[in-house]
Amino acid sequence: MAFALLMTERYDMLRLFLICCLFAAGVHADTVRLAVGLAKPPYIEAGGRSGLEVTLALATLRLAGHQPQVVQLPQARGLAMLDRGYVDAMLTLVPGVLAGICYSQPLLYYRNRAIVLQGSGIVLTQLSQLAQYRVAAFQNARQLLGDGFRQAVARSPGYTELGDQDIQNRMLFNRRTDVVVGDELIFHANPTQRDLNNRSQPVISYALFPSSPRHVGFRSERLCRDFDRALLQLKGSGEYERIQQSYRDKYRLPRN
Repeated sequence: MAFALLMTERYDMLRLFLICCLFAAGVHADTVRLAVGLAKPPYIEAGGRSGLEVTLALATLRLAGHQPQVVQLPQARGLAMLDRGYVDAMLTLVPGVLAGICYSQPLLYYRNRAIVLQGSGIVLTQLSQLAQYRVAAFQNARQLLGDGFRQAVARSPGYTELGDQDIQNRMLFNRRTDVVVGDELIFHANPTQRDLNNRSQPVISYALFPSSPRHVGFRSERLCRDFDRALLQLKGSGEYERIQQSYRDKYRLPRN
């Protein structure tokens, strides 16, 4: 009888262990509703389910045991939905843009550069030199690139901010602006790399700005920490670099 009681206790413990494992697996395999911005190759491609930052985020979430569900939205709407709990996470944010959100370790770094035509003869070594030239920058650049940039372009003979990289490229290649300020990879991934006469021209990029870390914002700290752990694993396995290289090859992007 003592043996039967012992076996019953062991069976109950085993059953409890299995139930706990199943419960933990169910919790860990959450569906994560991930807000993704509008198309911005190479980081986000049309449809929102591919692109460098999207692929890295999806691979990391899956490695963490979660099932991502992509929702493509304009940034302002995505932030509002994240704030209200209609989505669980959002790509890719600067810490502090939304209160009460857990920000992951940097998923990647944007590379803002001052880009000029090689034939222009323009050499840039410091931000203050931008005051001498016509500058076309991305939207909200004056708010995001610091006081030095804001003071320089305030004296520029022609400064504009544009949301469309295609227009920036056209302005540069057709000499309607002297300097384009924006992410170097977005610039090179954009198909507009020729002037009105269909001529391509070499460019030079000047690293006047520090690289900008971009993070995934989560409503849940648990999901955020899961993501951080999996991101380290993705990098350690070599898969992170493989994904980056695949997009460098696809868009013929500069490595450094």
